[in-house]
Amino acid sequence: MSATITAVSNLKGGVGKSTTTVMLADGLAYFYGANVLIVDLDPQANSSQMLLTERGLQMAFKQGKGVHHLLEQFTANEPPNIANLVLPNAVTLEELRLAEERDERAGWVSILPAHPQLRLTEMALEEKLYASGMAPSRLASYLAGHFSQALETLAPLYDVILLDTPPYLSPMARAGLSIASTYVTPTLADSVSIWGTKQFTDWVTTQVVPDLASRNFVVITRFKNTRYARNAETELKEIYLKDRTFGPTIPESVQALSAMDRADLDSYNSMRGKYGRLRGDVKRLAESFVNFIAKRNGTAIPEPVRS
Repeated sequence: MSATITAVSNLKGGVGKSTTTVMLADGLAYFYGANVLIVDLDPQANSSQMLLTERGLQMAFKQGKGVHHLLEQFTANEPPNIANLVLPNAVTLEELRLAEERDERAGWVSILPAHPQLRLTEMALEEKLYASGMAPSRLASYLAGHFSQALETLAPLYDVILLDTPPYLSPMARAGLSIASTYVTPTLADSVSIWGTKQFTDWVTTQVVPDLASRNFVVITRFKNTRYARNAETELKEIYLKDRTFGPTIPESVQALSAMDRADLDSYNSMRGKYGRLRGDVKRLAESFVNFIAKRNGTAIPEPVRS
């Protein structure tokens, strides 16, 4: 069975896209025993840094791991060879690590990390090919083929592949959007984010996937329980994105920020220690996403492996 490829995406920055990616990966791995691969397509490398730390991020880059090197293969007109580019251990949860040590693995997180150098490599590629007359849409199409071929070899090894896409429409971002089968859209409950989210989903519907609404899982993040935010939440659910599936609303919390700050590459934390009061929100996020995927695929809803 091949993995579900999901793009976590929004053109509006600052909406918790990378945080949602990591929370969803942890929730799926911990509560459902899923084998999750994160593909970080964003040169800001936020989800990579959250899981690997800055030291681990630099080590991975020097070891030839990550999306940057996959893009270099494309630039050199080489077939994609992705297996050696994946960092197989991006687990931060103690329970998953201990289960692995006992040879009783029940859930895991791996990553194809990003690096800030990725943007420079992408820009160099764009300048070279645009100078030869290639259109941005054509480059995006070629990159989509390259990424799709690469992930095809890994898909049987994972249950879910999460693409953390950048908050702009570069050819690489467009390639990631085009190879996904489902889309997670994090957004804030405020007027600017609503407008940006609507513009983004309208563009994806027009340019990438006409039936986006049925493939779209929306998560309201960093929610402040004020009258203004509650009204904005209602507008999102009942007016602007009324035809989408909504996951749980994630409250604004200092715990969410600290949860994403891994002390060291060799440090681990329990699910409760990492997420604190947000543990229940992580569980609900994973549960609602699993239900969404099962409904789309017409399959039975899997049972959790941990409570």
